[in-house]
Amino acid sequence: MSDAVIHRRTLIVVNDQGLHFRPCQMIAVAAQQHPGSVILSRGSIRADAKSLLELLTLVAEKESVLELEVIGDHGDELAGKMSELFSSGFEVSHPPV
Repeated sequence: MSDAVIHRRTLIVVNDQGLHFRPCQMIAVAAQQHPGSVILSRGSIRADAKSLLELLTLVAEKESVLELEVIGDHGDELAGKMSELFSSGFEVSHPPV
């Protein structure tokens, strides 16, 4: 068995509505791009970050502290992307139409 590279980050929910459907969907879509395991946890509750339904079970309100664990090569890139999503409050700038 090869040694898996594990990347960890502590993330804080900053948006007023917490992790509702849209942020959870954004997390799941980003996590699905990574071939390895991506886990988000709040206390003893762990969720596969590739699963929208599991993410919703975290019931993460504003100021909740979550632990991110990304396993696999290039996991640091995903961990950085997740940090950006959380720190921006899941705001995505859209170009004017």
